[in-house]
Amino acid sequence: MARVVTVLLGQPVLNEDGVAAEAITPGHLVAGVASLVKHATANGPGRSYALERDELGTGITTAYAIADKVKVGAFPGGTRVYAHLASGEAITVDDFLGSNGDGKLKAWASGPYIARALETVTAINNSTRIRVEVN
Repeated sequence: MARVVTVLLGQPVLNEDGVAAEAITPGHLVAGVASLVKHATANGPGRSYALERDELGTGITTAYAIADKVKVGAFPGGTRVYAHLASGEAITVDDFLGSNGDGKLKAWASGPYIARALETVTAINNSTRIRVEVN
């Protein structure tokens, strides 16, 4: 069964302070406050993810357009999120993950790891979603 929510466990701190400076899909790691973009620092720290607008009836596949108010969750350690995984990544349960620099996660190599994989995903040629626990 396909997941239909971004928040899987725990309660992130929610805000709607910023607007999208680019197309952002729920589950993308984001950065910024007033102007939100996909997290662009490869291997950099981050805990904020775009969330779906469930109160408006939109799901995890409905992207925010430029200038849309974005619902963002800041996830404390131990919470779980349904995040995007970069194309070509092969991940197994308990692997550490870092920022890919495009709003997606990748296998951790250096810098701070920001999440831990909760499932195994084989390498595929397009991005996919993965259940992760925030560090």
